[in-house]
Parts: sequence; C-alpha cells; structure tokens
Amino acid sequence: MRIRHLAVPALIPTAFLLGTLVNTGFTQQAAATPTIVEVGCMKIDPLKEEEYLKMEHDLWRPVHQERIKQGHMRSWTSGSKNECDYRTVNVYNSLADMERPIGEVFTKVHPNVPLAEVGRRTITARDFRTGEVWYQVDQN
Repeated sequence: MRIRHLAVPALIPTAFLLGTLVNTGFTQQAAATPTIVEVGCMKIDPLKEEEYLKMEHDLWRPVHQERIKQGHMRSWTSGSKNECDYRTVNVYNSLADMERPIGEVFTKVHPNVPLAEVGRRTITARDFRTGEVWYQVDQN
C-alpha cells in the first residue's frame, strides 16, 4: 500500500477546529483501512500543560466521540514527546468528512460553551506547529 503524504500548512485553521483530543493514555481504535489521516503537531507551554490536557479531555474528547458516533470520523489519538509535545491523529473516511464543519457537533456536545470561548481556550493552551494529511492512494 502506498500512502501519499501532503504537508498542509493551510490546514492550521481547520486543524484548530478539528482539534486535538485527550491525554496520551486514551485511544480510539481505527477501522482496518483508514483512507484519510490528519496529523497535528502541537507545542505546549510547560506551565500550561495541565490546562492543555484538561481542555483536550473536557472539550475535544466528547466532540470527537460524537463525530465518531455520527459517522463523520473514524478514530483519534494523541500523544508524543519528541519534536512536538503532543501529536493528534484524526482518521476519516473521506476528505469531505474531514472538512465537515463541527460547530453544530460542538454546540450539541457543549451547549453552554460558546465557540469563541473554545477558540480562546484552544489557542491559549497550545501552539499548533504543523498539520499533515495522508491519504491512501492504492492497496497494492
């Protein structure tokens, strides 16, 4: 199987909303053959690591769980301590699912948290360094 690798700096705003998820110990299992994989690299201010992990667990984890329940996302995971403090991995069936707006999902999962507050907390908690999208070209 060949995988074509795309570095996508333009995905930074999208990745911000698609976001990150949970602490390094939590992982959802992916389907056997993922077709779209989005990888984000975040640097975290060491003084704000606890705030970042809480934000991922309390805000983003339930949103990604709902997206999986709705069939818009296959799985996610996070964790690494190399060039990034954390990496997030979101797996989708299609580019359309990856690009689907999540505002309605977020409002459903967190009805009392304004999207502007989500943006403020996410930007404050981490510095999104790079985003990549990998997709399956063939199965041979």
